[in-house]
Formats: sequence, structure tokens, C-alpha cells
Amino acid sequence: MTQVASAISGCGGLRAKAAERSFGKEHAQAGQTDPSRTLRIACRANLTEVRGMLQHIHDFLTVQDLPCETVDDLDLVLSEAMSNIVRHGTMGGDGRIDCHLVIRDASVECRLSDTGVAFDPSRAGLTAPNPMAFSEGGYGWFLIRSLTHHITYARDGACNVLCFSILRCAGCGSEWCRAACQ
Repeated sequence: MTQVASAISGCGGLRAKAAERSFGKEHAQAGQTDPSRTLRIACRANLTEVRGMLQHIHDFLTVQDLPCETVDDLDLVLSEAMSNIVRHGTMGGDGRIDCHLVIRDASVECRLSDTGVAFDPSRAGLTAPNPMAFSEGGYGWFLIRSLTHHITYARDGACNVLCFSILRCAGCGSEWCRAACQ
């Protein structure tokens, strides 16, 4: 796992930048964000390294004064997206995953890029899977779409670029919620 100090390497370009612009002017100015509220991190696309990267991201998020629901939603979305990259995008081969998180006043924005095979999620998860089908899969993209506010995908050369935001919820303020966030 590598923490990236400057621009995310490996995946960039015009189409990826167009996907980032869909978040609006505030996201395009991510370079002007307080560095303590920004995380850039990368790992090889295998489940062991993804687990470590997810833990590092979780640790970063928990010190950002975010409601526990927001952290939980980000944990779930990132876990699902990254495990999909490993299982379906690289299919056990070599690959790389880059993650760039920006904590905003009203949302947390994420740019996730990988060097796996192309996958256009535009039709994935538009409706809830049938629970009576007892399928082990098919819930991931429905969950991702349900938990994210904005979501865009672009293929940039040899890279997939997924950008999304998750709104900061106010938190329920319950004792259980406070305890779960500690």
C-alpha cells in the first residue's frame, strides 16, 4: 500500500478529469482543500492489500469529525467497489487501485481509479435484486447507488475512474451511535 503525496499516478487524463468535473466547481478545486481533510492512497489490486487500504481509510475517516453513519456508508461503498475491482476487474491478476478522498462541509467526495478491465456500471444496480432468488451476488451496485449522492464513471485509456460523493448526515445522536463511532 502506498500513500500518494501528489497527483494520483497511473490513471488521469481528459476523460477522468471530465468525470471529476461532474461533481461541480467545488470538486474541481480539490487542490485547494485543507491537506488534513484529503487522503490519497494506492495499493495493488488484491484482497489482502485492499483490506489494509480500507482500514487505513477508515482510520482517516474516524478522525474527521464525521457522523458514524457517513463513515459506515463510505466503508461499505469503498469495500464493495474495491472488492469488485479485485474480483471482476483484475480477476486475480496484477492491477492497481488509487483512492482520493476529500472531506467537504456537506459531503465526502471520492475518486477511485483502477487498472482493471473496462466495466461500465451505468446499468448495474438500477433496481433492487430479488431477495427470493437467494443469490450470493448482485447486491453491490444496488447498495453503492443507494448510498451515494453523485456517481460517475469514465474509462480513461487503460483505467476505470469512478467518482462519487456521500452526503454527511446529521447523525441520530443516539447513545448507540455515539458509542459505535468511538
